[in-house]
Formats: sequence, structure tokens, C-alpha cells
Amino acid sequence: MLGDAAQWQVAEVDDPTQIGAARRLAARLAEFGELDRTAAGRLGLMVVELATNLIKHSQRGRLFIRVEGKGEDAVVDVVAIDHGPGMNLERCFHDGFSTSGTSGTGLGAVVRAATLFDAYSDERGSVLFARLGTLPGPRRGSIALALKGELESGDQWQFLPTPQGWSAAVVDGLGHGSDATRAAEVVIAAHCEQPTDPARCLTLAHERSHGTRGSVGSIIHYDAAQGALVHAGIGNIAVSLVGPDNARGLASQNGTLGSTCPAVRENRVQVAARTLVVAHTDGLSSRWSVQAYPGLRSRHPQVVASVLFRDTQRVRDDATVLVIET
Repeated sequence: MLGDAAQWQVAEVDDPTQIGAARRLAARLAEFGELDRTAAGRLGLMVVELATNLIKHSQRGRLFIRVEGKGEDAVVDVVAIDHGPGMNLERCFHDGFSTSGTSGTGLGAVVRAATLFDAYSDERGSVLFARLGTLPGPRRGSIALALKGELESGDQWQFLPTPQGWSAAVVDGLGHGSDATRAAEVVIAAHCEQPTDPARCLTLAHERSHGTRGSVGSIIHYDAAQGALVHAGIGNIAVSLVGPDNARGLASQNGTLGSTCPAVRENRVQVAARTLVVAHTDGLSSRWSVQAYPGLRSRHPQVVASVLFRDTQRVRDDATVLVIET
């Protein structure tokens, strides 16, 4: 797999009639990902059980599904997100336990069907994450969603392995819709060419963005052997490093790629192992703290990304968050 950057498909799950719609979405994505019958069946089971759990135990539930790759290389992520009242996860995964008087077998079945499972819950709500397949490289997760009513998102992201470690791009094309998407894709193309040189990547993207709507973006390259991270950003993509005891932001420069862009400068920092690198567009509020969620930092980055998305999403914009563990 060269890299990953898939957008998510969403199913609202507010009443039992929507479980069928979630199952049909899973079937379409299984076909898109060319899953074999066994994998497609496991995906369908996971989606139905997670949707059923949302109906029985939560408020304002949504299922997020994405497929990366094809056939035997396909990786399918399913995330159930709700707004409370929370659940006792340790008890819920024992078959036979239920807080709503039902059999309680659903979540145990999800754990058995998934290649990877993780979850987080408190009074603000729950995030349940199930994956089919194995994603190579560092642990990472994302949520990327277009503005409601738009078929395309101006927010684009990309993760690429490099000889030294990995590189990531998070980009926000100005505005919404197809023109914003085209502007962001210019930066993603430059990232494919220059993944290990953030300053050169953004300089190249700026030169090629004239005539587009313009964009803002951040490029991050991590050298795993050296524990060194290099970041360059133009505009308001937020990038933070979250350690066990504190978090710090990495500064970007004011400007717009394709319009007014200064000479690009890089931030070079040393980061400890298992630091979380969190990058997001302005579709999420920057007023968040992982430390405000006891135990969240130790969860899978997909769970971290989903919790932050749930609690800080601005619904009037495209929204993207990417979390990578060093």
C-alpha cells in the first residue's frame, strides 16, 4: 500500500429503521474494496451489531466507515460514535451483559470478528473502533468528512511511508465543494513528490496553485531512527504534539498557497516515542485537550481522533483530523 488518505462514509443511526441503511452501506463498501465473502460477512456483522448497540444504548449515534486498498490488501475501519450516556466497557464485552435488557452478545461478536478493536467511554459518550485487516506502519487514525450536502471535501489528507519513517499532509482548500477539492489536491500531489522535505513540498505546491482557489496546508515528516520531526505549515492547519504529561503546538506561517505565501520555514523538534501527532483543519475547534479525557492518550489513535472529532467538530465546514503515534 503506497499510503492512505481515504474519506469516510457516514450512516446516521437514530432509530431501528436506519440499521438496514447502515448494512447496505457496508455491503457497497465491501464491493468497492473487493472483499471476499468471508470478510464481507464479518464487516456486515460488525456494522449491524455496532448500529444496534447505538440504538439501544446511546444518543445521536453515527457510524463512520472507510475502505483503504483492494482485495487481500483492503483495510476496513468502522467507528461508532455517540453522545452518551457512556457505558461500562469492561462489562459490556462479556457475552450476556446488557444495560437494556437484551442478550448483550453484540459487542462481544464485534470483538471476535475484528482484526483490531479498541474503545473509549465516559459520560460524554462512547467511541467503538473495529478494523478488518492490518494497516502497515505506525498506529494512526483519522476522521475526514465533507460539509453536509457536498459530494466532495476541500479537506484532504495523506499518509506516506518514507525510507526514514513517514510523512503526512493535511490540507484545506478554501471554501467548499469541487473547486476547494481541486486546490487541495495540488498540495497532495506535491506531497507525493516531496514527502521528506516539507518546505520544498509547500513551496512547490504554492507555485502550482496559482489559478486555483488556494489552500492552506501542513506537511510533517518523521525520522523514526533519529526521533526527529520536521514540520512546515502555511495557514491555519493546527498541529500539536501530545506527550504523557503535556502538549505543545507547532507554529505555522500566515499565508495562502497559490496567493500570498512567505518563504517557507520549517520547525525541527525531537519527539519521544509514543508521542501523538495531532493535525486538523479549522473544521474542528482548537480548544481541546487530550488530558481532559482520562486514559484517552493510551487508546488507539483512531479512537483519539474520533473523540476529538465528536466533541470539537464545526458542522458548517469540511472537517478533518489525523492522529499518528510516533
